[in-house]
Amino acid sequence: MADSSRGSGPDFLTSSFSGASSSGSDSDTYTHSDTSFVLESQQAAPADPWLGQEQTRQQQTRHTYLGDVDDLEGGGTLLDAGQICHLPLIPLEGIVLMPGDTLPLKVVRRQDRQKLESALTAPAPFTRLIAVACMSRSDPGAMHLHTVGCTAEIRQVHRQEGGALSIVAKGLQRLQLNLDLLQHNQSLSHTQQTITADAPVSHIPSEAKQGVAFWPAHIWARYNAFQLAKEAMNHFIMMAPRVRQLHMEPVAVSYWLASNLPLEDDTRQRLLEAPTVVERLKNELALMQRMASLRCRFCMTQVAFASDVVSMSSEGTGGAFVNSHGYVHDMITLHRATNAVCDGEPETEHSWFPGFAWTIAYCAGCTSHLGWKFTAAQRNQHPQSFWGLRRPAITELNESRRNMMLSRQLQPG
Repeated sequence: MADSSRGSGPDFLTSSFSGASSSGSDSDTYTHSDTSFVLESQQAAPADPWLGQEQTRQQQTRHTYLGDVDDLEGGGTLLDAGQICHLPLIPLEGIVLMPGDTLPLKVVRRQDRQKLESALTAPAPFTRLIAVACMSRSDPGAMHLHTVGCTAEIRQVHRQEGGALSIVAKGLQRLQLNLDLLQHNQSLSHTQQTITADAPVSHIPSEAKQGVAFWPAHIWARYNAFQLAKEAMNHFIMMAPRVRQLHMEPVAVSYWLASNLPLEDDTRQRLLEAPTVVERLKNELALMQRMASLRCRFCMTQVAFASDVVSMSSEGTGGAFVNSHGYVHDMITLHRATNAVCDGEPETEHSWFPGFAWTIAYCAGCTSHLGWKFTAAQRNQHPQSFWGLRRPAITELNESRRNMMLSRQLQPG
């Protein structure tokens, strides 16, 4: 999407791989075994037209705007925790890839294509694997590469005329970048990585359930990943009722929430770095309990409410999308936005959402690029419109909390 000739269009304030080489019911219940954690609805879901667009959601998940991609067979093999690897490193500004996330990329530069081609031809067990890490702007003009990232497996490939290479990859496992091992003048492409898989989720001992354990049941409950996941998903569904229900185990729930909550990239990076699934779920619960409005990250103007979040993809409430120039945007989808001003006429060419035209949206308070408004191309289509707001442009923090965090970052030492 976004072949706009306007300088402040969707190619502005973006993440580019080529430039970065340096729903719910109140009676929902959960059942689980050692390997599954299932959210089941005990009563019929309300008739909400936002929850019935499965065909449209599947199109978004497959990133059909990239063209005819070739599906690659096999894969999905996980590396052992602690395993050392040298995967091709893809640093992306403002993009925090979680296990389970989908990542589209389009590359044109020869050295960037070589990275992906080397992953496609790597020997087992590293075949088709890349390492993705987030870059953040700590100061104007200064970039910071986070050392905790995620492996991603290339699942689809599309080779275009002129040499451009488009891929769709899937996040698999956390990894640690061993930047301290880089020799002087070595590029990031030589970075060694260590796989840091999440520890298996343990069930609460039967003695604790019976009340005969040393620690009382309410203490054990604080560390019950299944219970925490149940509470977190119930809270999310109450906060964003237009989001479809899910079937996942606790670790996957924790990463799904980190991907789908309307959070800025710094907050999502901290969730990715959480040492345990229990800590991640606790932090997500705390975030949801105080989350109300979403604000422009640059002027703190309110632009939406957390309850405005809606799923326009079968994977959740947003995700990463790449435009025709190779710029990757991470955004959250909402059914409405406030204090957002649209510029230009709706355009269907290069749209990320088939059947919807896009218009660039700016903050009414400071004119920064918030994202886009998507409008249905046909009158009988539902929804008639929705918004896609760029994660780097919004924050879930209120002004006082954001100022407090900024002051801590600026403190010496």
